[in-house]
Amino acid sequence: MSKLFRFFVAFAAVAVMATGSAACKSSEPYAAKVNGTTVSKADLDDELNAIRDNTKYRQQLEQNQVPVKGTGDGTFNSAFAARILTRRIYFELVHEEFLRRNLKVKSGDLSIARQEVESSIGGASVFGAFPKSYQTWLVRTNAEVYVLQNAMANTSESNLRAYYESHKDQFESVCAAHILVDTKAAADAIEKELAKAKDKNATFADIAKKQSKDTGSGAQGGDLGCASPSNYVAEFKDAVRTQKIGVIGQPVKSQFGYHIIRVDKRDEAKPFEEVKEDVKSAITDSQQGPFNDFLTKASTKAKVEVNPRYGTYDTSGQQPEVVPPKTPDAAANPSGG
Repeated sequence: MSKLFRFFVAFAAVAVMATGSAACKSSEPYAAKVNGTTVSKADLDDELNAIRDNTKYRQQLEQNQVPVKGTGDGTFNSAFAARILTRRIYFELVHEEFLRRNLKVKSGDLSIARQEVESSIGGASVFGAFPKSYQTWLVRTNAEVYVLQNAMANTSESNLRAYYESHKDQFESVCAAHILVDTKAAADAIEKELAKAKDKNATFADIAKKQSKDTGSGAQGGDLGCASPSNYVAEFKDAVRTQKIGVIGQPVKSQFGYHIIRVDKRDEAKPFEEVKEDVKSAITDSQQGPFNDFLTKASTKAKVEVNPRYGTYDTSGQQPEVVPPKTPDAAANPSGG
């Protein structure tokens, strides 16, 4: 999956994570107008309510100190709604280009989009707590982003195969664990302790939990799971590609500190047909220019009118966005006024 597509999926979540405003019934029928197309207030209200009513998802946001609700009953934080509306404006611009190019969404595109959306918001159970209509909209809109991005990159069969042949290392897989410490002295001390240990793997896991600076993998006994070596910094990449399987290597220095590494499994690149979608994602990552250019130009040049209750559309920054009203609760009146 391309990084740009991940950005849009994350935007569905992170946009929520950095936003908020009012969702109340009103006689005003629109939230925004994009090149003459209406983004309805009702749709925005439905999305805000869907997020608020998904307890697990809302709690994730609140745990990250992201205000969802406003100060009044039934209201939303104004920055929250402004960012959600920004996302809808961007999706509308993508949809316009999608239609202009006569593109189609296939069932496989929907499956990929659903998987990425679920992953970005905390899993299938969190996604399943949204209303069915909202689930369908999230998947469809993200699928259109995915299809458009691929259309803007050169993902022909011949180009995909050429890329695969010249970048096979990206499609290798290595399963590894590590302990990360600040100094060589600390790394040397751990290496000596491991050399004396009767059960080196158990000792490795115990040390990782207690001492590793990488607390994420440390909590798992140093386990990093399985991934392409290309995901790692150069020094770590070289180590996991050359170190003997099951043997704890000498400390390796990187920009993050000193790593004591154990490689548990290493697989060569799978055949092209098995990793074709991964190749497509990789090549799309390397050709983001056309899509970035489109998005920048489209969002800057678009004729956008925002309902004042949600703020104004500002194109002065690097990324055009809806700026919420100066008064936080101005757009959060549940009575519709």
